[in-house]
Amino acid sequence: NELSNLFCPVGGNDCMGDVAKILGIEAVKQDPRVAVVRCQGSCEYRPRTNKFDGVTTCAIASSVYGGETGCQFGCHGYGDCVAACDFDAIHINPETGIPEVVDEKCVACGACVRACPKNLIELRKKFPKKRKIYVSCRNEEKGGIARKACSVACIGCGKCEKECKFDAITIANNLAFIDSDKCRLCRKCVSVCPTNAIIEVGFPPRKIKQETSGKSKAKTPATAGNEK
Repeated sequence: NELSNLFCPVGGNDCMGDVAKILGIEAVKQDPRVAVVRCQGSCEYRPRTNKFDGVTTCAIASSVYGGETGCQFGCHGYGDCVAACDFDAIHINPETGIPEVVDEKCVACGACVRACPKNLIELRKKFPKKRKIYVSCRNEEKGGIARKACSVACIGCGKCEKECKFDAITIANNLAFIDSDKCRLCRKCVSVCPTNAIIEVGFPPRKIKQETSGKSKAKTPATAGNEK
């Protein structure tokens, strides 16, 4: 007598409420979702080791080999997700070669999720101010191997899991995962990640703590000219 197993991500809770009224049953509200791409393996972090000379679609490339880098879990960057999106909500960044989601346009329909053969795209809880914290890596290799392939790979060290007070982080198959339904956006996991595999988006810049030794303080451009 309710619609808990059915939901229209495009229409959202308002649409499901209208459907429920017509059917005379109860609609269960769901938190809005947004797609995120769990890979940041640009050439800067994940050097190319070969070149694929074939049909440039992610599905075909994945069916014949691991990819143009040492990470077989990473993004191909051929844009199957872009082609699958009917809302112009995802594009390939020409500088990084990695897909980026436009939050304002994403309706969490899941088309890009289904199109990605590497399972890199995930629908996560949508927080205010476009804020997100997630592990931008899917490499399940052991730490040393993963780090050799990509300098920002998750190494499964478990520091983030130990730091989290909300039981939002788990480690499985040498890889950390943050449950967006449990995450409170405290950012403590971001600070302890040794490889910068955990991404924070939409937050103000962190304040840089300046260390001083003894009674004398280091001169800065703002204070050096004030001495008499």
